[in-house]
Amino acid sequence: MILASLARKAVLLQQKKHEAAKLRRKGEREYLKTRSLANRSLSGLASLQRRIDSSKEQLEDVSGVLVQRTAQQESINRLITAAQESLRRENEAKEQAEQEVAFADSDDEKHQAIARLRIIDERINELVDEIKQRTRTAKKITQGIEDYKKSSTKLTKKIQKQTHSKPDLQKIIKTSRKNTKRLAKQIARKTKQEESARKNLTRINKKLSEIASKRRKSPSRKKSISRKIKTKVRKIKPKKRKIKSKVRRIKTKTKKRSKSRRIKSKIRRIKAKTNRKSKIRKRK
Repeated sequence: MILASLARKAVLLQQKKHEAAKLRRKGEREYLKTRSLANRSLSGLASLQRRIDSSKEQLEDVSGVLVQRTAQQESINRLITAAQESLRRENEAKEQAEQEVAFADSDDEKHQAIARLRIIDERINELVDEIKQRTRTAKKITQGIEDYKKSSTKLTKKIQKQTHSKPDLQKIIKTSRKNTKRLAKQIARKTKQEESARKNLTRINKKLSEIASKRRKSPSRKKSISRKIKTKVRKIKPKKRKIKSKVRRIKTKTKKRSKSRRIKSKIRRIKAKTNRKSKIRKRK
């Protein structure tokens, strides 16, 4: 009875241990997944922060260049405006010189007016070339400013997008950390259950082995029991022999009685036969 009870307990503890180990392994797999997700999210957040910082540095550089180019554009525009104003004045001076040439009273005045007209033409040509050159430079600077503005807008949008994705990663990290703590507690609890079941199972197996060893170590007791049984059997056997002998004697007696009865009946039949014969003779 004790052996059967211990065996049942051992089976139940084995099942309990197996179930606890199964749940522990499942918890460990989930724990590793959650921790891996948290680590990836942390790495992603750090990488995102580096990209945000890099984008901000690029934006600062672009903004600095944009300020410089805008200042250059303003300066060139001022130079172009000044050159245009000079060109306007030179054109007015040219008209005046042409009039002096046309209305000169003497050859000397005419030659002086022509010389001044030539100087004015040279200055006008210089101013026209300067305006053309500065206009081309202004166009290049304006195009560069447009490109830098586009780059600045693109970087600003990129920073905004990266900044918006930051809270999602932070939320994932927070949730993963909570789940990691919860799973770690669950794994510890299942490990304790498994260890407790293992210890109890070891203790019961030890008891079972002790009982089995005791049974193996008691052949003398079995031999003594078998001797007692044999002696009892020996005591019973003579009784059986006596009974058998009695039965045999009774059988022989009954046989003898039945034999004597047959003889007697035979004698009676013979006597009756002789009596009948004697009666018949007398009648004759």
